[in-house]
Amino acid sequence: MEEKNVVQPIVFSSFSQGKSIIVIKGLIFISLFHLIIYALAHIPILQLQPDPKFCKENEVNCSRPDLFAKQITSGIMQIIMGTIGFLSWHWTKQAHNNIPATPNGRLFGYLKEAEYLNLTITVFQLWDFLFSLGIPEHASPVFLGHHLLAAITSWFSLEYQLVHHYAIFFGGCSEISSIFLALCDFDVYFPANRGSIWSTIVFSCQVSFALAFIYYRVVGWLWVSFLLWKDVIYAVVKTQTATQLRPGKSWFLLVFLVASVVLGSLQLYWFGFGIVPKVMEILNDK
Repeated sequence: MEEKNVVQPIVFSSFSQGKSIIVIKGLIFISLFHLIIYALAHIPILQLQPDPKFCKENEVNCSRPDLFAKQITSGIMQIIMGTIGFLSWHWTKQAHNNIPATPNGRLFGYLKEAEYLNLTITVFQLWDFLFSLGIPEHASPVFLGHHLLAAITSWFSLEYQLVHHYAIFFGGCSEISSIFLALCDFDVYFPANRGSIWSTIVFSCQVSFALAFIYYRVVGWLWVSFLLWKDVIYAVVKTQTATQLRPGKSWFLLVFLVASVVLGSLQLYWFGFGIVPKVMEILNDK
């Protein structure tokens, strides 16, 4: 049976609906929150001792409030994105049930949760890009490129009402592993005393991160990317319904495909050359 081409609601311009103002307000809010945490990190009772390798040579009373505030702010944003993804994909299953279970539904269907998620991703990734420029540990070309790519794809997914179903997984569920990573990174910058309760929590987060990374960013990413490719080939090449439902916007589907491959390849690289060696190191230490 040939699939119907009608997917409700029809596309609209998210930014003409005031979403650009929300993005700007979001950037202001997250920046203010970050600055508050940065200021609190200067209070002696709240200061944590960073690993000496993140301090300048012979620096006295090194505290690195920039790293402290960056990790706290990023962790909270990742919890928000991961929660939206988990609830919509696994719990309420609205990412599956609120759109037609067809290629057109998954590519062009509207999901309110995806709109909220794309707004959050756009705000967070733009903020992360700007603030990472001033932190040497976060200013690598790979990280900065990742922030820009994620911000651009979420922006156009929001603007063109495209790939909402896939945005829930790639932008939401994948961040579940990042929640645990934020705590692991915090321990890298501000090491816990080995044998302490906090050290035990960090170890559990390291294990949880590795498992979540494999599930969402390796196995899940490959499977969902395969489904994405099938849907795009169907809508762009086989039936050309993309030109009917989103005239002049089919190019974004190709950009989204490329982004999924680039980010997926980076994740496989991090898994093979970063996560696996680190897991072996932790197990050997234990």
